[in-house]
Amino acid sequence: MDRSRTTVLRTGTQILGTIAGLATAVSALRWLWKHAWLPQRPQGNRLAERYGRGSWALVTGAGDGLGKAFAHELAECGFNLVLVSRTQAKLDHFSEALAPLGVAVRVVCADLSDTSDATYELVAAATRDIDLAIVVNCAGVTIHGRYADIPTATVRNLIDLNVTTTAMVTRTLLPALLDHAAATGRRAALLDVGSIVGRFPWAGTQLYGASKAFVDHLTVPLGHEYRDQLDVLSFQPTVMATAMAAGTEPAVITITPQAAAHAALSHLGRYTTSHGHWRHALAAALFRYLPTELRDRVLFSQALAMAGAERAKERAG
Repeated sequence: MDRSRTTVLRTGTQILGTIAGLATAVSALRWLWKHAWLPQRPQGNRLAERYGRGSWALVTGAGDGLGKAFAHELAECGFNLVLVSRTQAKLDHFSEALAPLGVAVRVVCADLSDTSDATYELVAAATRDIDLAIVVNCAGVTIHGRYADIPTATVRNLIDLNVTTTAMVTRTLLPALLDHAAATGRRAALLDVGSIVGRFPWAGTQLYGASKAFVDHLTVPLGHEYRDQLDVLSFQPTVMATAMAAGTEPAVITITPQAAAHAALSHLGRYTTSHGHWRHALAAALFRYLPTELRDRVLFSQALAMAGAERAKERAG
């Protein structure tokens, strides 16, 4: 009897081990598919078929960095563009650069940190007579340092841009996205740019992280509320080589805005949340499993270094 019981236990353990091994292998393959394979594939035909070739995409923060990269990627996919930025010269220059791609471009010069109704009316007016299929909320600002050291005006400005404007642009343009879906029978899309710091409480990046947690919690539920018409993606990258970056970011996880935008668009319509590029997804996995005390110590030190770099840039500017 004891021998029989031992054999059964051994067999059961082997079966459980095999199942656990298979589950781990499947998880690894799914991770590689999402973060390594898909971002390497062309997305133009898939996105055009899903959202309508020749329809329009609106991108905020389109004058620089990640917003500019999103706009360029979408133009290469054949989407007409509404570009929103606060600097007219950047918008004009970028519009000229997009001309060889043969897409129509409209520009909206607006300071999105101004949360008055007039700001959102400018954005709405640019979309009233077009077939708006995609909205990318990319405008944002970051700040690092101990919270008591952050000026009150900076606190207000960050919340206005990262929280209020993201919410208001989404609310303003959501009816147009739903109209596109109803009229064409295709999907519409909302891609909101959050950050990995919205997923992990991060000493020294507390205000920015809180604003990006808001973006995540605003975006994901909309995918369920409008699941028959709307694709959503809460995009949570890490550091990129952009003007907003402070210059002290670890090179091992720093990628170009173009790589980040392409990775995000490869996940649009497939997932509701994403870190995008494999480097950023790997960083998120590492942060998730590091002991909290160790993670806080390392990241706080990094945040303080970035705060110093930000102050140096302000003095130089």
